[in-house]
Amino acid sequence: MLRFISSLFTNPEDKSTRLDEALIDKAIERAVSGTDRRLHALGDYRARLYGPVEQAVLHVISLVDALPPPVEISPRAFGEDDRIRPFFVSVEHLREVLGKFNAVSDFLADVAGPPPDQVFGLLTMAREERNVFGMELDGDSLRRDVLQVAVNFSNHRYLGPTGSEIDTRRELKKRAFDFLVEKALERLANERGKRRELDRQRLFLKQKLNAMRAGQWGLGSMLDDNEGQPPDFAALEAEIETIEAELGLGASDKLGLEESLACVAETLARPADWLATRQICLRLDYRGIKVTDSPTKPELALTEFFSSTGECRTILFGRIAVADIPEPPDFLNAAKHYL
Repeated sequence: MLRFISSLFTNPEDKSTRLDEALIDKAIERAVSGTDRRLHALGDYRARLYGPVEQAVLHVISLVDALPPPVEISPRAFGEDDRIRPFFVSVEHLREVLGKFNAVSDFLADVAGPPPDQVFGLLTMAREERNVFGMELDGDSLRRDVLQVAVNFSNHRYLGPTGSEIDTRRELKKRAFDFLVEKALERLANERGKRRELDRQRLFLKQKLNAMRAGQWGLGSMLDDNEGQPPDFAALEAEIETIEAELGLGASDKLGLEESLACVAETLARPADWLATRQICLRLDYRGIKVTDSPTKPELALTEFFSSTGECRTILFGRIAVADIPEPPDFLNAAKHYL
C-alpha cells in the first residue's frame, strides 16, 4: 500500500460536504506523486485536479463513516455472534487467524508505552461459493448426493490496526484514497502498454507497406490463386492512419502530459467505479451451506468492498482484545527442545 500524508484525514468529526482547501492541496500532491510526477510541469494541474480529487476524498470519507460500530472478534464472540461464526471454521481457526495478523503484531511492537487493551481494524476476507454434493433431510427421509452451495471465507487480513476507533477510521480513509491513486496509476500503465503495442503494430504495417511497394512481400504472390490481383496499398495506409490518429500528435508511444493528467482526473472523478460497498444477504447452516428460507437460520447481512475491475472483499469493522491474540511461536525454543 502506498504511503500517504499523515495529516490528510486529521478531522474525522467534520461531516461537512466541503473540504478545507489545504487538505485538497495535500491530496492533489499525493495523487500526482503516486501517479506521474511530470504533471508538476503543467502550470494548471492543481486547478484541473481540484474537482476530481475533492470528489474522491468525499467519497472515501463517506464510505468509511458509513461503516457500523466495530464488532468484537474473539473466541467468545464466535459462539455468540452470528456475524462472526461464518467467517471461521472453528474457535481454533479463529485463534490461528488472529495470530497471523502481522499488521497487528507490528502495530503493537511500535506502541510507545503500555499497549492498548483492544486493537481496532477492518477484517477483510475473500468469499468463495462452490457447488458440492451433500446430504439433506426431507421430512423423515435423508436424501444423499444433493447439489448444494458451500460458502467459504479465506485470506483473512486486518487493515488499519490502531488503538482507537477514530484512529482506525482515519487510517482506512487514507488507505481508501491510496487505493484510488493506485487505480489511476494502473490505468496509466495500461495506457502506456496499449500505446507501445499500437506503435509496434504501426511499425510492422509500415514495413509491410514498403515491402509490398517494392514487390518483396514474402511468398504470398507465388502461392496465391488470385494471380494478378494487386496488393491493397490503400487499406494498409488507412490502417496506419487510424493507428496514428489513436496515438495522437507526434504519433509517439509515449504518454503526453495532457493525456496523463486527463487519465488521472478521470479516474479520481469516478471514485465509485473503483471502490464501493454493497450488501449481500445469506442464510447459512453450521457447515457454511446455503439454505433457503428457514425460521431457525437468521439472515446474515454481509458488507463487501468491490471494484469495477472485479476485485471484491467481504469486510467487517472489528475490535480484537490484545489478551485474545496468541503469542507468536518461539521456533528457537521449539528447535532446542526437539534437539
